[in-house]
Amino acid sequence: MPNENKILLRQLNPLLDLSFSNVSIDHEGYHATAAWPVNILALVLEDGGGNYYENLTGNQRLPILADHVYLIPCGLRMRFEESPPRTVISLHFNLTFLQGFDIFSSVARCEARRDPALVARIRALLDEPDELKAVCALKMEVMRFCLSCWPENLRRPTPALQRKYEPLFRFVREHGDASLTVGALAAMAGQRPNVFSRNFSRDIGKAPKDLLQGDLLKKVAARLLAPGASVKQVAEELKFCSEFYLSRFFKKRTGLSPSDYQRRFRHRCCG
Repeated sequence: MPNENKILLRQLNPLLDLSFSNVSIDHEGYHATAAWPVNILALVLEDGGGNYYENLTGNQRLPILADHVYLIPCGLRMRFEESPPRTVISLHFNLTFLQGFDIFSSVARCEARRDPALVARIRALLDEPDELKAVCALKMEVMRFCLSCWPENLRRPTPALQRKYEPLFRFVREHGDASLTVGALAAMAGQRPNVFSRNFSRDIGKAPKDLLQGDLLKKVAARLLAPGASVKQVAEELKFCSEFYLSRFFKKRTGLSPSDYQRRFRHRCCG
């Protein structure tokens, strides 16, 4: 391997992260229109009997079929029409670069394919008694699937821009909450807010407001699924003015209220 490629690998490696926010096995029906802040890898164990996933963003209707795997990218407006009997394993994950934007955040199409071997492997991993081994193996399976449908023309900042913005992305990831503003990020960068917003959008391809709202949405979604967490507690932890503002923020971006999201996923988490 040429030396310049080795240097590039060392630079990129710490900037790429795959993390799970929920793993569930669902036997119940589900009928809703929503847009998730996470990617969903859905593995169907039983035919859906005419049920489907409809991608309203990319104009796709995907029948729910046994031994099929579906990748639903984050941010797509989806209609879920699922009725029992059927069993679906759902892996909620984000694959982020520069610790800010998801690799699949600009993808408008779902991926669907028949892969009984992958369904069987992931089903077996959920029964693995060594939890650390199971998480490592699940990450490997998910990453392999992501590589098989890697987005074309993925925009990637130059190494210089990576070094420039990495501390800012790290700060947002570690300290971001509802009180963090674009103005605060601009102050960290030593720039006026309008100049910072213009430069950031030019360099990264998205506005800094999108970074803050995307990070906050993922944190809200993850904390809502924590055992025993209430909407009020999550609002206080992430410094929303009130439970009402958190609910309005979450529903505007996902189509579901926080309590509906909790009812849908929290009691079905594997663990």
